Amino acid sequence: MSASVVPAARPILVVLAALVGGLGPITAAPACAEGPPIGHTYVVMMTRSQIAAGLPRHLLPPLTDALDRAGLKNARGPTAEWVVTVETSADRGDWLGVGESRRWRHNSTVSVGFARNEGFPRKPGTPTFTVDARVVTANPDRHDEYRCLVDLAVKTAMKRWQPQGRIAVHGIECEHGE
Repeated sequence: MSASVVPAARPILVVLAALVGGLGPITAAPACAEGPPIGHTYVVMMTRSQIAAGLPRHLLPPLTDALDRAGLKNARGPTAEWVVTVETSADRGDWLGVGESRRWRHNSTVSVGFARNEGFPRKPGTPTFTVDARVVTANPDRHDEYRCLVDLAVKTAMKRWQPQGRIAVHGIECEHGE
């Protein structure tokens, strides 16, 4: 089994290290304006289960690329103004079509969340704005669909920004077939 490493240009080491278990409290960054965080700094926070499953090497590069294209700046540490999270799910599916064209399709969702960095550990009730981008797909593990859904979620968040809440968008442009 070989180990993959997240490229050095996209470090998230401080938050990951804190989650995995070693750092003390991280000092909060200064407050940001109420608009979208374009031009502000971010750090990606992942759960212990995401880290243990090896998901950073798959989830992070498309996310950090999308955030960079949207005009956010990777803080490379605890001084970030914003904390960004990403979650994926493909919990259920449905039969679509009839007869020989009938196929099983998964409802795959990528959720990208934004919250001000108020220190670590995060306080319960921290206002978060999340965009859920959903696609109906034959294969919930397609990397091209994941990358497209991440881009869609980040672009939608910047265009439809709100201080907190959750919105959903259908990523029909991300459906690449079988």
